[in-house]
Amino acid sequence: MEIAIEYVSDYSAYRQELQRCNQTVLGQPQPNDGRVYCNATWDTMQCWTYQLAGTTAHQNCPGYVTLSNPTVHSEKTCYPNGTWFRHPETGEVWTNYTMCFDKELMEEHQRVLSIYYYGFGFSIILLVISILIFSCLRQLQCVRVTLHKHLFFSYVLSGVMWILYYSLVSSDLDVLRKNELWCQALHVLTHYTTVCSYAWMFCEGFYLHALIVITFVKDTRLIRICYIIGWIVPIIPCLIYTTLRANDQDANKRCWTDETLLNWILAGPVSVSLILNLAFSVNIMRILISKLRSVQNNETQQTRRAVKATLILIPLLGLQYIAFPFKPDPGDRGEYEYSMTTAFFVSFQGAFVSLVFCFFNGEVLSLIKRLWQDFKDRRNPRHPKGSRRKSTTSSYILQELPLTSARHNSSGKVGRKDSKLPLPETHILVISKELCLEEEVEEEDN
Repeated sequence: MEIAIEYVSDYSAYRQELQRCNQTVLGQPQPNDGRVYCNATWDTMQCWTYQLAGTTAHQNCPGYVTLSNPTVHSEKTCYPNGTWFRHPETGEVWTNYTMCFDKELMEEHQRVLSIYYYGFGFSIILLVISILIFSCLRQLQCVRVTLHKHLFFSYVLSGVMWILYYSLVSSDLDVLRKNELWCQALHVLTHYTTVCSYAWMFCEGFYLHALIVITFVKDTRLIRICYIIGWIVPIIPCLIYTTLRANDQDANKRCWTDETLLNWILAGPVSVSLILNLAFSVNIMRILISKLRSVQNNETQQTRRAVKATLILIPLLGLQYIAFPFKPDPGDRGEYEYSMTTAFFVSFQGAFVSLVFCFFNGEVLSLIKRLWQDFKDRRNPRHPKGSRRKSTTSSYILQELPLTSARHNSSGKVGRKDSKLPLPETHILVISKELCLEEEVEEEDN
């Protein structure tokens, strides 16, 4: 088989190989030893030097071609008359790249795609249910849950776009070859939703850090800032990326699926957001450990509690991605393992977050159980009408540690008293899975 140039995945390596061929092979004279040779040639994909007639040349498959395995060989046959082999059906000079695309490599690629499909699909289902739960339970209507809903919605959008992208673009070589406008637009929209999801991860860390560190903070101001960061700011790098890539002749190929330096326009802000979230987490843990040690005797136990509490933030803030900073080059050892691991964490992150902060959250489970009990009570004719229940939602991050006391006033400000004051230990702001700041909600059974 021949390889069309549209299937090149690394144009930088491709251009280097073409330049090397022109300088070191094509410019050399044919051997003058009285024997017959096929001429040196560039077959649009690899460089072939002069080959003795009646023999077959071999070299490693190109690593800059999609799904090509550089550990096996391509081959090109020279006829006894000194001409290159021609394909019997097309009559064109032909290089055999059949072995480059081995079955195992194709199967590995398909397994990675399957993880993405199943992971995103499963995450989308859980995230949509979580958003419905957060929206329907009025006891959970607070700023923290609002942030969760926007983060979850960004995960849903990103998951849907990646499923469409993988199924319609990256797996269809004909679509990549045609490089039509719609697939480029899908590429940009997919990356926009991805950047938005990282922006909302940053908003989660920013809000939590501001709530703990800043003495007075207005919830309405914070949430407006988060709206801008989460949905509007990602438009800027995406517009810059789109403009530059559309005008770059080398990068404007294959529906923009190839990695280029322009990808750093999108990866840069994402990397910065992860680094800032890591800094937020470290500072939060430092504050917790400091306060814990000031009020508790068992430092080791309390340090473990603080670390355990902070670990809850890892999937919420996307800190697990810091463990996978660099992708191995195609054909390198560990590339497949890296692809499988990142596919799992990327696609299932929405499921992890929805499970931890919704389905396994004690507050949510308690509210659902109480609503179910209320429903059964209403159907019970013996249940007295007009009875009142009082429900108190726990503070997001409220545990028994005298760090700060968070309270809302009518102006929307969060005032926090110094920890030296004799505050009840149940009114302390630290890290946990709880959702809303303490508020009493009365319900009347009809």
